[in-house]
Formats: sequence, structure tokens, C-alpha cells
Amino acid sequence: MSDAETIIQNLKLEPHPEGGHFVECFRTKDISVIYYLLKKNEKSHWHRLTKNENLHFYKGDPLTIYISPDANNFDSINIGEKNNFNYTIKAKTWFAMKSTGEYSLIGCTVAPAFEYEDFELAPPNWKPIKFELEI
Repeated sequence: MSDAETIIQNLKLEPHPEGGHFVECFRTKDISVIYYLLKKNEKSHWHRLTKNENLHFYKGDPLTIYISPDANNFDSINIGEKNNFNYTIKAKTWFAMKSTGEYSLIGCTVAPAFEYEDFELAPPNWKPIKFELEI
């Protein structure tokens, strides 16, 4: 069994609607925290929240985060390398993610706590206008 599959089994991760695997590990009305894992060749599809979300790296290979605040331009950042282990996605910012290697295990913290009505998943082939990469 691969390291990623062992983590999925041990943490009891389930498939996530945006792609990858997750489990909620803490929740109050003020804050929610999940473990989230992307394996090689999996991606987190473009989506956005109405709240800020902090992503924190735990284990595996660095994670690339693609960010588009305006659905036109984009930028990218890697967490899990060069002393860069967390990044905050601002509310209403489109973003997508992929592992740079075999897998990436991160945590995602949302405050106030995440609710599914805060979540918007882009249509299947949507991407920012100037985004020319294939993820």
C-alpha cells in the first residue's frame, strides 16, 4: 500500500466533491478544520468560498495552488517547500490545487466555520481566461 493510501485509510479520508480526499477533524461555529489529500494525477477543481481559508502543509510533496481573484488573471504558489508551509486564500478567490509529486497532505482551516452554502464549484471545464496550463 502506498503512503497516500495508508494516510487515506488511517485518517478515514473520503472523496471530496472538488477532487481529492478529506475528513473534517474539528468544528465549532467559529472555525472548521479538515485534513485534505491529493494524490498524483488528482486535482482540486476550480472553486471558491465566501470566507477566507488557510491551507497548511503537513506531509508529502509540495502542493501547487493556482489562484485567480478575478476569473481572468492567475498566479501560483507552492506550499511545503522553502520554509513556506501555509497560505491563506482570500474570500471569493477562485483556486485549484495539485500535488507536485506522489501526494500532498494539507489542512484547511475556515473561520467562521465552513458551510457548504459558502462553496462554489466551477463548471467542469472552467478556468480563468488567461490560464493556459493543464492541471
